[in-house]
Amino acid sequence: MSEYMTVAGIVQFDPRTRQAGGKEVRDVLIRALNSTKNFSITVWPENTVEINKGDFIIADGKYNQTTGQNKEGEQVTYHNLSATNVLRFTGETGSSAPAKPKIAAVPDNTGDEFPF
Repeated sequence: MSEYMTVAGIVQFDPRTRQAGGKEVRDVLIRALNSTKNFSITVWPENTVEINKGDFIIADGKYNQTTGQNKEGEQVTYHNLSATNVLRFTGETGSSAPAKPKIAAVPDNTGDEFPF
């Protein structure tokens, strides 16, 4: 069974490129928000958005799930989305935390006049 849905999450690995339907597509894996499910998202060439590991994306499209065996031989369910729309927010590069913004000191107001 397939249906349409929207998922959002952080790209877990570098995107992979493969051939599908005579086109070069990119596959990305995200962990869906508020879920323990991983989604494999196929991004078609019509979606020219650049996607990298660590980016936050929102994708919608045709969803289906399949069952199979993982490397350990266990039965697993795979969640797949063929994206028709993708929205990307770039992730942080590097491993250090972002610098805290500097806040300018505000002079004391000692009179009846306001500084604005």
